[in-house]
Amino acid sequence: MNYKITVFIFIFLCLTIWSNSILANISDGLVGYWPLDGNGKDESGNGNDAELEAGADWVKDGWVNDALMTDGEGGHAVVDTAFKLVTLEITVVARINGWRTIPWSGIVVGRSPTTFWMGVADNDTLTYVWNDNKAETWGWKGAPAVPENKWALVAIAIEKDKATSYIYHRDSGKLDSAENKIPHIEQTVMNLKFGWDDCCGARYWKGIIDEVMVFDRTLSADEIEQLAAQGLAVDNKGKLSTTWATLKHK
Repeated sequence: MNYKITVFIFIFLCLTIWSNSILANISDGLVGYWPLDGNGKDESGNGNDAELEAGADWVKDGWVNDALMTDGEGGHAVVDTAFKLVTLEITVVARINGWRTIPWSGIVVGRSPTTFWMGVADNDTLTYVWNDNKAETWGWKGAPAVPENKWALVAIAIEKDKATSYIYHRDSGKLDSAENKIPHIEQTVMNLKFGWDDCCGARYWKGIIDEVMVFDRTLSADEIEQLAAQGLAVDNKGKLSTTWATLKHK
């Protein structure tokens, strides 16, 4: 009996260590992390905080604790202009619950000097802008559809030879994805805004944005799924620890 208990404890400890290792590795390459828990603090340790513009506010009913609410009429958040990422590989993630005001409404957007854009295209799919604003990126029509006024984790992962659009649906636990298999070039990402594409007028997101993250690497489908279901484990000094225990599943 004692032998069986010892074996059980050993297996349990191994599984715990393995699980914690996976979660810790997900935070590799994290260069921006805005939990949006009643403030715009960047918890990546890089100090690039975000501020609210008129029409945006904090709400208590986020997916993870508090969240950002935008009114669809101008409200958005602006990240400190010190944030700058020059990269060929990137993954941008956000938890959302709302809907576009018009086609091409932006969720996470950086328009200058080159463009990164993640938002809702004119066919209601989750697409992106890269490659010096080439139509081969924003004109891609094969991405999964964004759910209207339902909780989802959305992500765009760009690498040298493809980009992947991911949508994790909280209600069903299903992960949708599609690949745009084209070459990508190095770009500069800065001047980030949450909830607005500032290039063309009223391209506002209306609803909730929670847990915005930027990585300077390409996350895998398994990592996206674990991130959606279990949260971001960040254990380095100056970074927030978020675990599955703090996530809300309504």
